Amino acid sequence: MATITLHPTPGAMALGIRDIPAFPGEGFGAGWPESIGDAARAVWFGNITPERRDLGDGAWEQTGKRDGEVSYRITFTATEDTVDVQQSVTNLSDRVWEQSLAFNCFQCGSAPSIQDHECLRHYVGLDGEPRRLIEIPRQFGPRPTVQLYSVEGQPLGRDIPFVAGFAATPDVVLEGWFAIVSRDGKRLVATVSKPTLFLFQNMEYSCIHAAAGFGRLAPGETGEAESRLYFVESSLVDWHARVRDEMVAARQVP
Repeated sequence: MATITLHPTPGAMALGIRDIPAFPGEGFGAGWPESIGDAARAVWFGNITPERRDLGDGAWEQTGKRDGEVSYRITFTATEDTVDVQQSVTNLSDRVWEQSLAFNCFQCGSAPSIQDHECLRHYVGLDGEPRRLIEIPRQFGPRPTVQLYSVEGQPLGRDIPFVAGFAATPDVVLEGWFAIVSRDGKRLVATVSKPTLFLFQNMEYSCIHAAAGFGRLAPGETGEAESRLYFVESSLVDWHARVRDEMVAARQVP
């Protein structure tokens, strides 16, 4: 089967995802990362200019740095139904980061078969089972289209400064993945990290995030995490068993 192709946007933290066997003729995007570093004062896109290197066979490396604050390295590798992402972050500041993150955006609004601005086909994991997002309590904050969620094995959202600042986290704890099922019910896309520090979604853009966590990092220390985007022909139940085996059950909290 053909391999998904990746198309980095020059000078931006953006990646086009195309030639997807399960979604012929459709494209997705990734803002990777939209923000990175210390969860108490993360650096947002626009303040770092990434550098890219073609690794061959459809893989790409992205690096970036803000002097005195953060440097990172990310590699993207496409398969026939996933994009696998390896990430490392280094604390270049003179302070301890109690929590660190890569806030990675999976953009689904440009794919007609998936886009779901009403969140009718968004799914999350609760108590070991997939659940429709509209069944999960919602905490409306200053931006009503935005919602963040605490994740199993991680600090609650109110204890993560980046999350608490949105004032939009309900009192529920989920598995570390987000999925959107296609309109025909036969396919889905999803995002997950190992570990996922928290989840985020914005119904305005039909985007979903599984923020990668790197734990506590002292000055000069480097943390690592991995993420995966799925583009699959599968039932939600079958895919949920797969993701729990591949990414969720094996996650380790740093």
